[in-house]
Amino acid sequence: MAKSIRVGVTLYRISHHTNGDIDRIMAIAEMADAKGIDMISVADHLCFTSDAPKDYPMGPEAFPGGIEENWFEPITLLAAFAARTRRIQLSTALIIAPARSAVLLAKQFATLDYISKGRVIAVFGAGWQRAEFTSQNLPFQGRFTHMEEQIQVCRALWSGGTHSFHGKFINFDDLQAYPLPVQGTALPIWLGVSPTERNLDRMARFADGWLPATGSLEVIRDTVSQLKPLLLVQGRNPDDFDVRGTLVPILDGRGRVDLDASFAQGQAMIDTGITVIDIAPLFFSPDPDDIENLLDRLVQLKQSLRNDTW
Repeated sequence: MAKSIRVGVTLYRISHHTNGDIDRIMAIAEMADAKGIDMISVADHLCFTSDAPKDYPMGPEAFPGGIEENWFEPITLLAAFAARTRRIQLSTALIIAPARSAVLLAKQFATLDYISKGRVIAVFGAGWQRAEFTSQNLPFQGRFTHMEEQIQVCRALWSGGTHSFHGKFINFDDLQAYPLPVQGTALPIWLGVSPTERNLDRMARFADGWLPATGSLEVIRDTVSQLKPLLLVQGRNPDDFDVRGTLVPILDGRGRVDLDASFAQGQAMIDTGITVIDIAPLFFSPDPDDIENLLDRLVQLKQSLRNDTW
């Protein structure tokens, strides 16, 4: 059975729309919830060095935002959203998992899921900025293996009871942690990773979904095609695996965003295997008054789409 199409909004550099006013940020979350948006996401950076943009893997010109703006800690902000919303799913987009301790991460997501009554999607990424790790005496090398161990620790602690774990980066005996997530061990963990051979294997073994770092529909289509048999080998149903894609703005002849053409990409995205279409409002307009129209268009897009790809 094909998955139901969902739509989401990522509050990327949201301070540009709100001048950092937390009440205005809360109002956007409440609006998205009321309008029927399925998911709201918050990105993550713990800190920056002054030369961070030049170290960005995709080049300084592609650096996502400024180092002197509000990068809210995502689980904290999502907890505030949980108290002000009723149905919208709460997601990281993504969280730099190995820049945090595994036990604390498991506790944070379990608490958020408890507060929100089971609305959490945890998207893990491995990060790229060394300072976010070394400033906390956490290992930068081996962070992908560290992230795998974190997922296993989360699943164990979320199942209740007492557990021991002995890995390369994480070691403990006789631990238990409460509260448990409302979703239990089924709390979805997605991976925000590039589609390398090793990461495809990681997704097949550990992940419930994928947040691509690319907007290329060709790359996403090829990755989904490669992932299906790997999921089957692991005894998993590809129909249960989510892929989130970000709607990319298309410009008209005057260099302005053509909303009709941009949102017309929706069906092509679904046809690649994407199950969640996400929008970052700042990509489309710097004007906060345009956010409501963008959310309305996103809901209309969801209602117009079909999914028969998986």
